[in-house]
Amino acid sequence: MNKLVIIAAAVTMSMVSYHVVAETTASIATVYNINHAKIAPVIDGIAQDNEWKSAQALTDFTFPWRDTPAPATEFKAVWHADSLYFQYTVTDANVAIGTNPERAILDSDRVEIFLAKDAQLSRYYTMEIDPKARVFSAEASYDMVNKKRASLDSNWTWKGLETKASLTDSGYVVEGKLPLQTLTDLSLWQNKQQTQLLCALMRAEFTQQADGKLDMGWMTWIDPKTPKPNFHNPQTFGQCQLVK
Repeated sequence: MNKLVIIAAAVTMSMVSYHVVAETTASIATVYNINHAKIAPVIDGIAQDNEWKSAQALTDFTFPWRDTPAPATEFKAVWHADSLYFQYTVTDANVAIGTNPERAILDSDRVEIFLAKDAQLSRYYTMEIDPKARVFSAEASYDMVNKKRASLDSNWTWKGLETKASLTDSGYVVEGKLPLQTLTDLSLWQNKQQTQLLCALMRAEFTQQADGKLDMGWMTWIDPKTPKPNFHNPQTFGQCQLVK
């Protein structure tokens, strides 16, 4: 092969690699600490357990694609023994709950957690939970070259996931429990100590309109800087760190 062709190809690959690294490391500096709980929380969707007091409260959720204040959202997570526990407490004056059997969860207000195998999202897993504790989950992959989701298998489910939810006077609460072994089986740990995860934390904020249509608002803990609403990209991910 001509040397000039080889050099050109090498330069091109180098530039692609640089942009991939730049894109995937930009938001990973955002860290949420998952503290250890001496006693495991009860997953009941009520959000009154004292065990949640040891959790870091994350409230930095915004509307990246709207110039309006976002309603309050609080995320908490702890780990105990062999499981990860999480809780969303949501303020919502108009809770939308879908009823269409084919897409009920996707027509509902919901909270979301994505976990990725690597920073390039060669494989990542979604978890979307509505106010009735119904779960939409999927196994997906991302195309770094074309900057779009490459695949999504909605028949995939989380092994061992437990969820509970309840409506409140101000919105709703979602709680969940996931075995740490499931994270291991999916190769989601980012270090040998099994304390680091690539995570994305989001919320779908829907409002039923008078004409029957849904006003769809999208909230996230990290602004991915995309022109349109899109949770499925590397910039939405940060780091979740188990600490003791």
